Amino acid sequence: MIYGLFVMLASLGSLFFLFNTGQLSAEKTKLVNTADAVAYSAGVMHARALNFNSYTNRAMVANEILVAQMVSTISWAKYIDQHAGNAPYLGCTTIYNDPAAHLMLKYTPLCMALAYAPTRPVITYAAQAVEYAGRAAVGFSEAAKLNLKLAQSTMFLTLVPARHSLMQKVADANYKDDGIVKVDPIPLTDNWTMFDGGLFISPYTGNDRTRFKNFEVQAAMRDNFVRDRSWSDHTNPSLGCFFQPQGYANRTSATTLNGFTEWRATDRATYRTESWHLGDLFHPPGCKTDTSMTMGSATVRARQYASGNDLPYSGVPEYYDLSAKARAYTPENTDENKRDPRLKFAIRLTRANTEAMTSMGRSQIKPTGELNIFQGKEAKNVMAAVATSEVFFDRPKRDDGATELASLFNPFWQVHLIGNSTADVAAALLR
Repeated sequence: MIYGLFVMLASLGSLFFLFNTGQLSAEKTKLVNTADAVAYSAGVMHARALNFNSYTNRAMVANEILVAQMVSTISWAKYIDQHAGNAPYLGCTTIYNDPAAHLMLKYTPLCMALAYAPTRPVITYAAQAVEYAGRAAVGFSEAAKLNLKLAQSTMFLTLVPARHSLMQKVADANYKDDGIVKVDPIPLTDNWTMFDGGLFISPYTGNDRTRFKNFEVQAAMRDNFVRDRSWSDHTNPSLGCFFQPQGYANRTSATTLNGFTEWRATDRATYRTESWHLGDLFHPPGCKTDTSMTMGSATVRARQYASGNDLPYSGVPEYYDLSAKARAYTPENTDENKRDPRLKFAIRLTRANTEAMTSMGRSQIKPTGELNIFQGKEAKNVMAAVATSEVFFDRPKRDDGATELASLFNPFWQVHLIGNSTADVAAALLR
């Protein structure tokens, strides 16, 4: 019986020890999983912020393209209206017109169509309607651009406090009705605010907007109408003016972004004829100009300090992009650790030992005396876990096989969890 009492006492002690060890193990596993969830949630927030920035940058580029298209269309409409008004001077109201006499096969039907009396008021009304619609479109575009800029700034300024609130909510959700868990207010590693000695993304203003300007000009010039509305027609030059009077119709156009504050579109058409002249005592024989006139001309501006008929335009927008430090990470970098900008984020979670479901914490099983053989021995009486997420740029394979560099003009930022670095673990231990 005495031996049995000793065995029972040892068995109960072992049972309590096994119970506490199991509870502590479960607590550890849950805290690690929660830390992973918290770090991943912060990484998702970072990736979404970068992708949001990319979408808003592209949306602002689209609004800039709209401004370029509108000034081009209004300029073209005004030019057509003038051209239609001048076409009768070439006799284009009949089939016996000047371009036809000069065998200008392309320009003759155009001149006749513009000079056709019933179409004249239609062209004028259409030009006026195009201008009204264009001005309204630019106004809406400017309002949209202002809202997009505000959204970017709001995201940039509020992400850090919103991030901590989100992480704590994720942690609390994992420990619902199971005690308290705390997320460190200061991360162990935070590349969002400190990347290679600077920010991961930065605002660009003033002359630093060149990158955005080049991007929007390149995008605008993909529209053939914006890029080039020019054409020309002339009499068969092989005949020469000695055998056949020559006619030349030229239309030139250009849409340009001047500096950071003005989109300008210009359309102009000229008509010229020449024939062989015998010359005189003072002028040698040769081809001489008989007629030269401007058929239509228009210039439309959208600029920051609008005056007269200019369209109000705020200029190339301020925007957010990867910082200069982050953009220096390219595949050509000699340092293999700086060939791909990646946003790392490491966070520590803590839970007081009094919150654990062990005999030292919230468990109702609390042995005393000789049976109290379990001690968690948590440092500073808290359990801690560290987790790290990483945001990276991964653009799906392009059809042309080219490699696209990371930027905030393409929304291909993704997130995954990675192992904790030695430095982060050491920093967590110091805390």
